[in-house]
Amino acid sequence: MASFDIILQTRGPLDPHGEPSDFVSHYTGIIICTNDETGEETKVGKIAALRIHAGLAHNAGESLFDVCDSHSDELHFLHTLLYEPDCFHFRDEITDRFDAMQSDLLVLDYVVLSPKWRKLKLGLLAVRKMVDMIGGGCGLAVSLIAPVRRDAAKLLGIPKAWLPRNGDKAQRRAAAVKLRGYYRRMGFSRLGRTPYYALPMNQMVPTASELITPTDDV
Repeated sequence: MASFDIILQTRGPLDPHGEPSDFVSHYTGIIICTNDETGEETKVGKIAALRIHAGLAHNAGESLFDVCDSHSDELHFLHTLLYEPDCFHFRDEITDRFDAMQSDLLVLDYVVLSPKWRKLKLGLLAVRKMVDMIGGGCGLAVSLIAPVRRDAAKLLGIPKAWLPRNGDKAQRRAAAVKLRGYYRRMGFSRLGRTPYYALPMNQMVPTASELITPTDDV
């Protein structure tokens, strides 16, 4: 028998005169498998997320556009997609659809697993735990749900064997559709015609037991 845990790491600058992007926190979670008989621990996966501290930026008088734009193209896009221009709250249509009253945004970057531990919904359980651990005070969690590119192994600091091949376009699309089916079980829904999916943080999320219960839709 085995049990699984996430070891969560983050860091933040102490410089009182930092950059606008300092209002974005980075989180990395290492998924550990513990052999219940021997106590041996093995790294079996990795998960990463970002949090945009819109509330803190507002209190500090920092432009939220500058916070996102100085960080990355992805956060620039998400700011344009989700937030009212020159404001610190979500667009009215986003607020109405998701009842997203809190202004912070959780961005789930990726989750990867060793092939030995796939098909157990371990990745989905890791996503749920990350939302529980660092999503408090966020109005939304969003993710671009797609297989991680195989050439990203070095960038992510993981073994290349952890990333699926998904060779041709049809295979990659089928893998993405399957992943999105898993995330829908948790409550994610697509943001318009974009590749992003959003989870309203004020709703009840299925329990871990409910997420691993077999269904016919995924």
